[in-house]
Amino acid sequence: MSRTLRSARDTFVAAMKRDSTGTELSRLVAVLDALIKWSVARPQKLVFQDDSAPGVLAFQCVDSKEVCWSVRTTRGDAPKLEIYPPNGRSLSAETRAKVVETLNAHTRQVLTENDRLRIGFGALKNANALASVTALLGEILTGTGTAARATAVTS
Repeated sequence: MSRTLRSARDTFVAAMKRDSTGTELSRLVAVLDALIKWSVARPQKLVFQDDSAPGVLAFQCVDSKEVCWSVRTTRGDAPKLEIYPPNGRSLSAETRAKVVETLNAHTRQVLTENDRLRIGFGALKNANALASVTALLGEILTGTGTAARATAVTS
C-alpha cells in the first residue's frame, strides 16, 4: 500500500505519542523532521519509501532502490534510526568501523562489531550527534554510487 511522506510522518508521530509527551515529544519530532528534511534535500540520491511497513518511515537510494535509512518506534522505547549498507552489500571493514565509532560516540548503548547500525532518537536530540550522523549518512551516500559501479564492473 502506497503512502505519502506526510501520512507516514503523521503515523510515526502518533506512535511516538504513546510513550512520549510534552517537551520530550517535541524534541523527538524535531529529530524526525530533521532527518526527513535532510533526506528530502537530496532528491538525486534519496526518495521516500512509500511501501514500508506501518510504524516505519524509510528513505531509499534512488539508483538501487535499497533502503538507506529507516526509523521505527517500539512500545516502551524511543524511536531508533537504522542505517543500512548501500546496495544491500556489506560496508567495508573500515567504513563499518567508522559508522560504529560515530554512533558509539553519541550513545550510551555501545554497538559491537556485529550489531545492527542503530541509534536512538534520545541520542540524536543532541545537535552535534544529529549533525555527525547526517554527515555520516552523506558520506555513505557519496560512496554508494562509486561502490555500486565498481562492484558492477568487477562482477
